[in-house]
Amino acid sequence: MRTNHKRNVGLGFLLLLMFIVAPTLALAQQPNSEAVSANGEGAIKIGREEFKLHAVIVKLFEDGAAELNLASDITIFISAKWTSTDDVKKGIDLVITGGATKGGLTGTGKLFLSDDRESIVSLKLQAVNTSSRRNIEVNFSGR
Repeated sequence: MRTNHKRNVGLGFLLLLMFIVAPTLALAQQPNSEAVSANGEGAIKIGREEFKLHAVIVKLFEDGAAELNLASDITIFISAKWTSTDDVKKGIDLVITGGATKGGLTGTGKLFLSDDRESIVSLKLQAVNTSSRRNIEVNFSGR
């Protein structure tokens, strides 16, 4: 009989531990997000300078935030907010909220994904650097 009592106490302790640890693990999880990327061709114009754009990586977070990484001779990091409809053909609207630091850029853009939402078809951005007042234009087509 003693072994059954020990087994029940052990099982009770295990269940108690699960109720304490499981909610903590759920809180520590990252919000759901969707990352898409593409190699391709495009250009980044910053004022009068122009750089070839080779690749784009976009991370769309469930809360409406987005992170864009533009890979060229230089790498540009852009933060944005995104909204979309269920129709992939209409694209994803972007509102640029900053660069590597919040508030450095403002503007808008449009992101088009493939039908399976696995890769970037095209990206267009129009922004202005709030401190230098230089216009920034991005045009990219994925392969």
